[in-house]
Amino acid sequence: MTFDYFIAYFVILFIATMTPGPNMLLAINHGVNHGLVRTIYSGLGNLAGNLLMAFVSILGLGAVLAASGLIFNMIKWIGVIYLVFIGLIIIFQPIKAEITNENDDKFRSYKSKRRLFLDGFIIAIGNPKGILFFSALFPQFINVKHSSISGFMIIFITLGIVAFGCYMLYAIFGVRLKGLFQRHAFRKIFNRITGSILIGTGLAIAFSRK
Repeated sequence: MTFDYFIAYFVILFIATMTPGPNMLLAINHGVNHGLVRTIYSGLGNLAGNLLMAFVSILGLGAVLAASGLIFNMIKWIGVIYLVFIGLIIIFQPIKAEITNENDDKFRSYKSKRRLFLDGFIIAIGNPKGILFFSALFPQFINVKHSSISGFMIIFITLGIVAFGCYMLYAIFGVRLKGLFQRHAFRKIFNRITGSILIGTGLAIAFSRK
């Protein structure tokens, strides 16, 4: 991969990753409710999901997935159910009373590291169209018959850095909102908006066609 092609790949990947969606909405929510350090676990889950989709695409299974309505729909409905599930939990989770800087850690919800990782992972793979995106992107920058191991490493390492970096940037944004989240009313409205968007996204995927 020449330097010009690398820059083009990086820019396309960065724009696609930074575009607001369920992944980044989850990053903000986790940043607010769990803090930056714990959000790293959901960021790693999101990274694992993206790398898995990329690997499937590299193997050429993206075309198989696109052709197989059964597999495509199975993955799609798993993602839909999980998006709606997370959305409902966020909407109906109890909101504690007003807090101050001295006890602001007390309002944060608790999730295990495994659960945080799972949230990020399933949100990442829940929309199988991500695989189709990678299947369309990679052929523009990879010639499978002539590519070297170093070429594939560049593709995957860049993807990992961009995916994890963008996720954590949104998480940092969520942490920066901590002052607003000391207000009970704001946290309640934010959770309802976040949950509703996740549910709406899930329903949009459910009724979308390939």
